[in-house]
Amino acid sequence: MFTHAGAAAVAAILLMAPSLAPTPEPTSTTTEAETSGKRRIRNVESAPPRPIRVLQMNLCNSGLARHCWDKKPGAPQNRAGATMQVAAAEIARIKPTAVTINEICSGDLEGFKQKIGFKGDSFFTVLEGAPGSRTPKKCGQPGKPSKGGDYGSAILTKEPLREPYSEFRLEKAFDTQRNDREVRVMGCRKMPWATVCTAQLHAVPSQESDEDYLRSVQVTADQCFQLSREARRFAGDGPLIIAGDLNLRWNKPHEQNALNLCGKGLTRKGDGNRQHVISGKTFGEPQTEPWPDTSEPDTVWTDHPLFYVDLT
Repeated sequence: MFTHAGAAAVAAILLMAPSLAPTPEPTSTTTEAETSGKRRIRNVESAPPRPIRVLQMNLCNSGLARHCWDKKPGAPQNRAGATMQVAAAEIARIKPTAVTINEICSGDLEGFKQKIGFKGDSFFTVLEGAPGSRTPKKCGQPGKPSKGGDYGSAILTKEPLREPYSEFRLEKAFDTQRNDREVRVMGCRKMPWATVCTAQLHAVPSQESDEDYLRSVQVTADQCFQLSREARRFAGDGPLIIAGDLNLRWNKPHEQNALNLCGKGLTRKGDGNRQHVISGKTFGEPQTEPWPDTSEPDTVWTDHPLFYVDLT
């Protein structure tokens, strides 16, 4: 369970770094995938699964992160599809109730839920540009966008989303951003058994000696606080699960303080690095596993491990 230790330290961080102007919420550029089926799902409460197994995956599949994209095997046009095949096999093995995915392309998500036997998915688009002129950020190298479509995060569930979608789906850009080239967003999907939210927050430098470190922690902490606040408001009195690449590490004091504050009153489990699950539910023992074949230098599928946890 979270403690209140370190609150003063994070407050000091926020005062030390320059404040950033908040940005208005953008208009969503994506819609719930189930709209193509034109089906109306009855708002019938179903028995909650026991346990709820949440699988968090960062696929590093946009082509934008060269440090891992270039290490994926195969020709560039095949790398994303090969990663999705591995992801599907791991989902079949782990058998999660819900999957949260970061660094995925909208085009690579098409047909993926049918392959894994899930009926529902929500995609949340990373944006770029100043407020008022923001557009979806595309997968692929600068000037050479791939056919993967938009870049962002996703939540997949076994059940379709209930209608009207606007009541059961939330997508927002964070008020605090580092730049206009990559406007980070959060997304939530309200199921009968819990509200599930995800985000990939602003990346903090690996080295605390980096002159940009404290400013980056401020930006990421602000986003984490907003993620928690908006997610709790959207979930209301119902159970809440937040899972994603929060880009905050528990073994770094400044980042630990930010995690404590944005998860205040809830329980947090991490993968030992930057991925976390935060919830008010009781946790089973978290599982962290490497992706297949990561021992070979030319078969690195992603720079993040598989991370999943059972919630009761």
